[in-house]
Amino acid sequence: MTSLSERLSYTRKEAAEATGLSEDTLKRAINAGDLKPLNPKIQSRSLQKVLIHRSELERWLRGDDA
Repeated sequence: MTSLSERLSYTRKEAAEATGLSEDTLKRAINAGDLKPLNPKIQSRSLQKVLIHRSELERWLRGDDA
């Protein structure tokens, strides 16, 4: 099994566990446009699951602008 630190992307729950923040905090950051989720598609249809790329999560945690 891959550890959280080796993953390419995280669900909101996994990102919360990896950072020690709450899922609600991550949801608010996404809704505010501060944290950009991935929008993977299969045959032009977006997946329902919210994913956050590891580098985007690291950028947001550093406080860098998007």
